[in-house]
Amino acid sequence: MDEELGDVGAVYDELQNFFDDFQVEFRAATNGLTLHFDRPVITNVAQSYIYDLARYSKFHEIEIPDLARRAGYLAKWLLRLRPVRCDADVTAMPEEIGKLALTVNELFALYVVSGILRIDLEARLTPRTLNMVLYSFRYRATSEDAFFLFFVHLSESA
Repeated sequence: MDEELGDVGAVYDELQNFFDDFQVEFRAATNGLTLHFDRPVITNVAQSYIYDLARYSKFHEIEIPDLARRAGYLAKWLLRLRPVRCDADVTAMPEEIGKLALTVNELFALYVVSGILRIDLEARLTPRTLNMVLYSFRYRATSEDAFFLFFVHLSESA
């Protein structure tokens, strides 16, 4: 995401591109579940993200925050506003597929973060760590500060 601060349309378009790619991989992994991208919600994600970046940049007198901070702000808004929907009855599908359907926003956030940081998180994280991250994204009240620290660590250890 090489957007300039303040360009909500560019962030929206980039998130749409991430979603299009993610949807192909998700459909393959779930044998055909269809995802939906909630346009008003993703617009809110883009606006909130740009606002956070602008506020941070102004306060710290820097032009554009580092990739880990940008990934953290975006993960915060993706997880808080949950723009991806899977309109399927999870009780009628195998447990493993149902788990993917229930964690679609967490998986999408990881996919976007992976793209921003230019790190293959699936290859870098053990299955246990990946499950812990998904669980934390889904059920814990995490702050962008926790995300920043985690994403900086991932970036520096790459």
